[in-house]
Amino acid sequence: MSMTQTPAPPSKADAFVVSCIDPRLVDDVTYLMESVGRTNRYSEFRIAGAALAAVDPARPAWGQALWENLAASRQLHGVRKVVFVNHRDCGAMDLFAGRRLSLDPADELRQHQAVMDRAAAGVLSRHPDMQVELRLMELDGRSTLLPCAACAAGPLRAEAVPPPGFADLIRLHLRDGPLAPEAERALLTEGVTRYGLTAEAARAALAAAAAARGEPTGAAAAREVLTYLRSRADTGNRVARTEVVRGAALYRRLSPGLAPAEAERRTAVLMEGAGLVPRPDGLLRSTRWFNQMAAPPAPRPA
Repeated sequence: MSMTQTPAPPSKADAFVVSCIDPRLVDDVTYLMESVGRTNRYSEFRIAGAALAAVDPARPAWGQALWENLAASRQLHGVRKVVFVNHRDCGAMDLFAGRRLSLDPADELRQHQAVMDRAAAGVLSRHPDMQVELRLMELDGRSTLLPCAACAAGPLRAEAVPPPGFADLIRLHLRDGPLAPEAERALLTEGVTRYGLTAEAARAALAAAAAARGEPTGAAAAREVLTYLRSRADTGNRVARTEVVRGAALYRRLSPGLAPAEAERRTAVLMEGAGLVPRPDGLLRSTRWFNQMAAPPAPRPA
């Protein structure tokens, strides 16, 4: 007796990742997506130059293939974000620029930024409700978040340039790395109450300052860590100790200069706020390890 099998529906994903075909970094892109909690939750389109495919006038078929695959992934998988992952020492970018870009790292960064900004604009012109993330990967697998000029919604306004005093205040607060969510909220509140900005303008000023440092805002880092933790929770919303430690390591990777103990504390606070609980660990099946992570730092002696 023959049986007719009904094909399973397509799996869902939250991101469409555009990366390069360079064999040196195939695994590194996979590790990057795993580190931010997107294992089996993204669709990937590999093409020479990554974001370059969207803008290279010499190869229009590449761009057409990219846009058609993005539209298909949105329809089939429900993707809401496009992540462009360009990389250093890219042969396709060298051909596009007509020179060896890696000989001048600063110029190489500018060229990648320009290409990815244009690619981001292309995404938003076709899918205005989508988010875009830009990353530049080193050959050792490390990646840096780059600012996205096209992602600032709406026309330019006078308030897009924050008052000098608030800009200085942001730089002062960011000197040790991205802010904790509570500190970020306090800074944004000051931008509204003291400097007369709208909440949107204050957030844009903070995001621009963080992007200029090659870092996410504290809120963006927190979202990435929380996405990772949720992906590792069991059906009872419990997260194992090893996964919490990895979440704290991700927090540090996204927030250069953040002390290990503070990364652990912020990770614990994120879990508590999201309704995630620690899984008992050790011979006594205790959650004391988590309580130690969540404890505020001891006050410094006067």
